[in-house]
This record gives sequence, structure tokens and C-alpha cells, in this order.
Amino acid sequence: MGKRFTKIICAMTASTFIIGAVAATGCGGYYSASPLTGDYKGEVSSNGGFAVEKGNYIYYINGVEESTALNDYGTPVKGAIYRVAKDDLEKRNYSSVQRVVPGIAYSTDYNAGIFIYGDRIYYGTPSTAKNSEGVVQNSYLDMKSSKLDGTETLKEAYVSFPSAAYEYRFVEEGDTVYLMYIATEEKLYDEETGVTNLHSYNTATGVDTLLAYNVSAVTFDSADKTNSRVYYTMNVYDYSGTSNTAYGYNQLYTVKADATVDKFAGKLNADTVKGWNDNEDDGTVDRYVNCGDLVLDGIGYSDYLGNTLSLTPFNTGERNEVTNDLSYTYTVQQYSNGSVYYTRSTKLDSVNKYLFSLKDDAELKPIANNLADDEAILNDGTAAGGYYFVNGKDGKPAVICAESSGGISINYFVDNKLGDKLLDVPSTEGTNTYYPIIKAKVGTATILSVEGDYLYYSVSDSNGYSINRVNYTGSQDDYWYANLQDESADDFIQDYKTVKVLDLSASSSWYKPEFIQNYILFASTTSNMTNYNYIMVFDLGDMNNGDIRKLNEQYEGIEKIISETFGDADKYPAKNYANLQNALRYAFYNGDYDYLKEYAKELNDARDDDADYIYSEQTFAEYDNFLKPTADNAWKDYRDTRKVNGNDVYANNRDYYYSVLGEMSEADIKAYAEGLKVSYLVAKAEEEPEVSWFEGLSTVEKVFFIIGMCLIGALVIVGCVWLSVFLVKRKKHQPEERRRRIKVDTTDDKSVDVYDYNE
Repeated sequence: MGKRFTKIICAMTASTFIIGAVAATGCGGYYSASPLTGDYKGEVSSNGGFAVEKGNYIYYINGVEESTALNDYGTPVKGAIYRVAKDDLEKRNYSSVQRVVPGIAYSTDYNAGIFIYGDRIYYGTPSTAKNSEGVVQNSYLDMKSSKLDGTETLKEAYVSFPSAAYEYRFVEEGDTVYLMYIATEEKLYDEETGVTNLHSYNTATGVDTLLAYNVSAVTFDSADKTNSRVYYTMNVYDYSGTSNTAYGYNQLYTVKADATVDKFAGKLNADTVKGWNDNEDDGTVDRYVNCGDLVLDGIGYSDYLGNTLSLTPFNTGERNEVTNDLSYTYTVQQYSNGSVYYTRSTKLDSVNKYLFSLKDDAELKPIANNLADDEAILNDGTAAGGYYFVNGKDGKPAVICAESSGGISINYFVDNKLGDKLLDVPSTEGTNTYYPIIKAKVGTATILSVEGDYLYYSVSDSNGYSINRVNYTGSQDDYWYANLQDESADDFIQDYKTVKVLDLSASSSWYKPEFIQNYILFASTTSNMTNYNYIMVFDLGDMNNGDIRKLNEQYEGIEKIISETFGDADKYPAKNYANLQNALRYAFYNGDYDYLKEYAKELNDARDDDADYIYSEQTFAEYDNFLKPTADNAWKDYRDTRKVNGNDVYANNRDYYYSVLGEMSEADIKAYAEGLKVSYLVAKAEEEPEVSWFEGLSTVEKVFFIIGMCLIGALVIVGCVWLSVFLVKRKKHQPEERRRRIKVDTTDDKSVDVYDYNE
């Protein structure tokens, strides 16, 4: 890092930076709306995802919208923030929703969505500001808030990010809401090279605090997104050269959102740091800002070249505390459940070989707390699909590892004085504390969530996240035995056997599915919804894995009947049951029946007299049977109904299993309906354009016609020339008296009064 900065205090207003900020009570004011009725008070859970539970309501982002979509206040439907009452969810009144914020909630940090504190909801939204040429600056992300009853929405942003990719969290410390964010490639001065900084913005006072300058990486709490504590790593630099270079180690720090004091202010100068420059006149001032507490110090006895390393003002403790020969570089893997999990390496061994943990409340001994290698949680700290730290069987802490093979394993550990330590370091499968929950599958496994005793995960899917689950609290024998059993085994055993939930598929380029109470909410990429990505809801109820298997069998049986039963050409010949199968699929996805009747008549009327019906009476008879299953037709096993949006829905309809939550825009409703027609209905025969008599000729006929016309044209031209010559010659031979013309006297007879009417 070059020497380019002037001294600056740790706390400052964000208006100083390229990132602008205003206080909530600033001159921008609010957009106003009529209040929504209903009691929105109560506890908050699942804060920070795309769906948040608050009191009697669930607030959620209504589908995946682009930042380039029109975001004028009051316009957006898709991507806006809605709420649904829990009572309506329970009654499956999925369309009974209310729009709370009529603006697009957006970010590409899919670990942070909407946050609720007090009576306000906090979120990011594409900027609607325009540049001098009138172009909307929707690549900027405005951080705003609105009241939960919809009455107030900030016009001006707390902070405006120059990119939607900024990582952030809205957190609460005391009674104050802070916006913590990582400003990547931030330039505090025009001439500097962009660096990564950690900020905390006080939404009550409008003060933006620079918590740490030029950080390497920042890690938020992955389990509790409202946690105001973060961990971050920083390099230690050598300032004695012409340009600052990092030593071969780094340090791990932690800080909370309400910190305001730079721990190094007034301590860094030419006397304390070799080569430090604080001469503001030459414009090459060194800078270091850090409001955090040092957790681990990676300084070793010597660097990888054998040079002895001395303590600097950035180090703490005594030189004789350093017991490791080589310096460490820390990489945080996860922060959750009150512990930070990290790997470390040296210059000579850059592979992150060991995974360690350290608890929040551990005594701060940055050098002495470097554990020995044999105190690691895992001897392989690189899990392809990441880690998920849980309480496993009998409440014992464990780490779940998703593997590149598609399998998922669990490893138990016990407490030690600083963090957690495994009972056994896993070298092979089959130990008492390390065993696979799920055997290897095709594709990489991705852990979605842990809810109660169930682990939800996805395996590579062409559309998005598939949703699978398994009870992760079993013993090694439970999984071994369950996978030997068939589908008729006891539900208890089947719970330890993985199951896929229907054909649910969630967008893998947006937030992961939300699991709220007994509902799965997901941005759907299921059949016919891939172009729209609205939120759909699946009611898990109290189903165990055995129940889900039965539901899967029932659901898959619909297509099986359509394909196999109605695909039997002997029983259902095409002559009498034309286009029946796709018509039934059209019905499954709630196609417009009245439209199909009219459309069928139009197609049938246009057919040749001796042609088969496009949609016959027999086809519509089976269509009617599909809509109303009875004990006497093919759908006898699908007579069960559920009330969905106030209507009785039979078990052979998609909405019986999962449905759109909320509302779709008018344009998307129309497009969805047209998409069903294109996918499942017979297309109209294209009318042949009228052909002129010339286009109806063969190629040979066209050639002879053109040659003939050319000859006729040539004869006409020759004839015209001959006629002209003939007439000229004829005129020259006419007698003089025949060529003489009438002579008109044009002299003025002045004796005649032209104005005398009598004369």
C-alpha cells in the first residue's frame, strides 16, 4: 500500500466519502401512504433473509426482480416487499397479501435481505437518482427503511453504495440500528488506490464510522444475521521501504457496530514505527485505522527467510510468548453460534490444513492463544460445500461438512478451554464421531439450512436449488440401517434416509429457500415458472420423511397417469382423444378452461371436412373428469381437496402441493398464461400467404415469361422508333397549302369600346 493518506479520526460522517449518506430525518423526507391495518407488533425471527417473521405476519420480497426494472415509488409489484398474515398462510389464502413497500428490494449480497427492528423494515433498493443526462443510476444501491404499516418510506438513502455487490448487515446495538458494510475498492481520496474498508453507519445520528481501514477480509455471523459483532483479518506492514509491503503474517480482529474509538490513534509515528511518514505536507502520509480488538496474532519467531521478527506497535504481549517458529496467516471460514472458525497456514505451507475454533468470550491472548496443530477441530479445513456447525445427537456440538462428491458428513467435538475440539480427528470413515449422513452423489452438495432435527440441502440441479432433507441427529448405525431398508420401513428409520421434497426448485442465483415455521418459501424455478421467479410456498405441516415419500409418490403419479394410462393408444386412440395428454397438463397448471373451449371450436371449425377433430368431445370428457375426480374415473385416487385461495383444489392440481405466494404483475400473469398455451396447446396452422400468378409459375415458366416480355418490349421500342421516323418523313412531303395555318389578327381596333355593353 502506498503512502498517500492524511490523518483522520475514526468516526466521521459518510458525506466525506464517495459513498453519500443522510440522517433519517434529513431534508429528503418520506413517501407517504395510507396505513395498513392489523397488529404488526411481536417477536422477530429469521431476520435478515428474504422473508422475516414479525408478530402475526411474515414480511417477504415478492420475487426476483432486476435492478434495471422501473423502481418509481408505488409502481413495483415483483420484487416489492409484501406481508402475509400467519392465519392466511395456515388457511392457504396465499393471494391474501398486502404490499408494504412499493419499491424493489434488491442486493446481490444474498446473505443479507430485509431486516426488521422496532416498527421499521430495512433493506437495499436500486437507486432512482438520475445523472446530469437524465439516466437513472440503478447500478447504485440505496439503503433505506420503511415503517411496517407502510406509512413512511425514506426518499433519501442512509447510504448509497456504488455497487449492489457490497456486503452489509443492519444490526441493532442497544436501541440503535446500525448499517455495517464492507466498502470494496473504496477511495477516500482521489489519488489513492482503492482499498477495502469496514464501516458502521448510525441510522439515528447519520454518523458513519470507519471501523477498520484496508482490511483483508470481513466475516459476519452466518447463523445470526442481527449480530453486531464481526471478525476480520488485517496485514501487518513494513513501512521502511519505498512502498509499504506486508510481512508474512496477518492478525485476526473483532469489533462491534457501536465502536467509535481508533485503538491506534496517537500511537503511530516515526518514533514508534520504522519508516512511518506523518508529514502531511508531502502528501504521502501513512495511514492505519482500527477500532477493533486483537484476537489472534500470527507473528512468528522468524519469517520464512529466517529473519527474526520484532514486535511492532501492532503486536501485543511479550516477545518470549512467541513459541511458533514460522508466522501464521489466518483465514476465517465461518462465524456462528458464538465461535469463530478459522484455518491457518505458513509461507512454507500455504495449504489451509487445520481448522480451529475460538469462542467469543475467550480471554484475549493474541499470541498465547495460538493452539497446537493437534488441537484442531479438523485436520482438513477445506470443505467444498462449506461447514454448518450444529448441536447434534443428545445436544452435542458437531460440524456438518458438505463434500465435493455430493456426500455430507458429520463430526462431533467437545469443549476445550478456548473453543471446540474433536473427540477423534477423522482420518477415515467409520470412527465413532465422524461418519457420513449422506453417501456421495452426483454433483456438489450445498447445505441450505438446519431446522429442528432436519438438515436441508441441495445437490447440483439444472434449474436451481433442489430441496432435500434428512434427520441429522442419528447415529452411524441409524444411517447405515436406513439406507438398507425399502420404502415400507418404519417412519423412524426412514427419517434417516434422505428424501427430495417434490420437484421444488429454487433459484440458485438469489437467496436460498427460507424455512419459516412449517413452510418452505422459495423463488421458484419449477416448470413454467423459470421466467418469473415469484415466491412459492410449500406447507410441510408435521410431515416426517416417510410422509414426504408418500406425497412424492402421489404427486409423481399424476404425470404417470397422463403418460401411461392416457398414452395407451389402444384404449385412447388419437382419432377420438386428440391432444388429450397435453390438455391434461394444461389443466394441472391451471390453464384457462373457457379459453380452451373457445380455442378448440375455432380449430375444429377451420379443419377440413374429413379431418379428425383437433379437440374432440371425448377429449373434453376426460378433461372434465380431471377437473372433478370421482370413484369411477382415472382420477379416483385424487379426490382429496384442499382450500387454496378460497377454492376447492383437487389432489391432481399443482396448487394442492405448492402455490404462488402473493401476487404477480399483470404483464407476468398474461405472459404465464400465454406460456401455458404455447407449451401445451396445439398451435394454429399458419395461414399461407396469398401467392401471385407470377409466383405460382415454375422456374422454367418464369424464365420464358421474362424472355418473352423482353422481346415484346424490344418490338414495342422498335415500332415506336419506326412510327416517329415515318411521321416526320410524311410531314416533309405534305403540300404547302395543307401545312398553312389560320392567321389571327392581333392588332388593337381602338374604335371598339370593349366596356360598352350596348355596342
